[in-house]
Amino acid sequence: MIPTLDFNPVLTVFPYALLYYALLLVSSGLALFAVLRSEGERRATLQTSLAVIFVSQLVLLTANLLAYQGVQQVEALFPLLHRSLNLICLVWLTWSIIKPGDNALPAWLPLVVTMLVLLSSAILALSWLPTHSAQNFNFSLPDFIWIGLTLLLILSAGVACKGRSKVWLVEPLLILFIAGVGFILYLLLPIAGDLPAVVMLSQLLYYPLLISLAHHKPTNQSSRVREPQPNHLLRANIANAFLGVSLQSGRDELEKSLSHSLSLYLAADLLGFLSYKEGDPSARLSSAYDLIREDHLKSIDLPVEDFPSLRIAMQNEQILVSNKSEHLRAEKEALMDLTGYNQIGNLLYYPLDPFKNSTKPGILGLTPYTNKTWEQEDLTRLEPLKQNLGRALQKASNFEEESAQLQRFIADLEDKTLKLQLLDEEAKDNQEILAQIKNDLEQTQNAWAEEVELWVNRQKELEDELETLQAVIEENRESVVQIETLRLEKQHLEETILRNSKQIEQLKTILQQASLLINGLFHPPGSILNPGDEENPAADIDSIN
Repeated sequence: MIPTLDFNPVLTVFPYALLYYALLLVSSGLALFAVLRSEGERRATLQTSLAVIFVSQLVLLTANLLAYQGVQQVEALFPLLHRSLNLICLVWLTWSIIKPGDNALPAWLPLVVTMLVLLSSAILALSWLPTHSAQNFNFSLPDFIWIGLTLLLILSAGVACKGRSKVWLVEPLLILFIAGVGFILYLLLPIAGDLPAVVMLSQLLYYPLLISLAHHKPTNQSSRVREPQPNHLLRANIANAFLGVSLQSGRDELEKSLSHSLSLYLAADLLGFLSYKEGDPSARLSSAYDLIREDHLKSIDLPVEDFPSLRIAMQNEQILVSNKSEHLRAEKEALMDLTGYNQIGNLLYYPLDPFKNSTKPGILGLTPYTNKTWEQEDLTRLEPLKQNLGRALQKASNFEEESAQLQRFIADLEDKTLKLQLLDEEAKDNQEILAQIKNDLEQTQNAWAEEVELWVNRQKELEDELETLQAVIEENRESVVQIETLRLEKQHLEETILRNSKQIEQLKTILQQASLLINGLFHPPGSILNPGDEENPAADIDSIN
């Protein structure tokens, strides 16, 4: 439990302290609600400060509840947390009081002070935690540091309010006075404990004044909003247009932003960028801005043969000014035909630093509406911008070329990536085919191995059979010799028989002829033969056989 103080325990001991936090939260919340509904230059600062105050008090209420529930670390650190957050609230409150009358006061200052206070509190917590159970926080070293910083802050805020409107100073000075009195009474009336009851009582007194502070409207002359003069509006438009230049990356967008800005800067009716490359038949007028119609023209090609004076100025990087209607009449009429305007007015060509690729850029200004005369002042105003404009256009051109090249690289990369994907897919297919081929080869090799083994076994069997046959042949070699001898004898006998057969045929023929001859001798023609007497020569011949 948080030690009970002898003075005003309702402010320091929960649950009675709920009234204290409720009043602070309600006061800061109503003040914040009032600021949100108000208008004026103090709205932003007050809104931020009151939001910080409201959140800080809400954090203190939550921490007090946790301490009431018996969370030891929160209970030990709560006195230091209470003083740190209330100091932060005073920092933001004094900043919201001083800021509207002091434009030199940076907006980040209270944030930096807040971070420093939190860092210091964290460092002090390291030295306080080991001794928190043995001593009270009131009038300890961290407490004196907190009192000194707070009184210094209140005194500085009072000094900073010097010279402000008396009507505006009523609530701020009253708030600072009550806060300062609370700390002074706290020093004069030392009370044991961990929480500054007198300071907490002063908070109950000046927090409701925040509502009045939020509703109050400053009446000093310096806080009145002045209506901008036309010249101020023009400067604001020029600044805004030039600011838009930094937001462009492409060449076309950059040229359009620059032509818009330069048209406002020079009060030119029509202004664009003219680029010419040596040897080209035409110059190009791009991003021309019409200040009256508030629109950009399309790019126009100017044949250089129709603009001899302008061509010489572009080639030699010279300034060309024509403030008379009869001067450069032919070239102005050519411009009228190309741009579509019924008059051109006065002409200004101002060269810029050339590009690295020999392109010579420049500014072409025309006054078809106001017939403005180009003066030396306009050239003087362009002189400081000449180099930077050339560089900006060059960088934009390089960026555009690099972007185009990058797009080509990206397209090439995508194409190569697609091809690589196809190759990967083909490689996967080839891997599958190779695996299948390896499997088939393995199976074929296994089959071949089995077949080779079979043929080896078959060869061994054939070799065994061949050995057997050779043995049989050796055994039958003598029989074969005998058979060959018998064959030869048979052949000889057959030849002999054939010769004998031929001799027998010859002999038969001779015998037949002889028989016929004998028959003719014994039986002459006309004689009758008896049946018994008839001889048979053929029978005789057969008998001979």
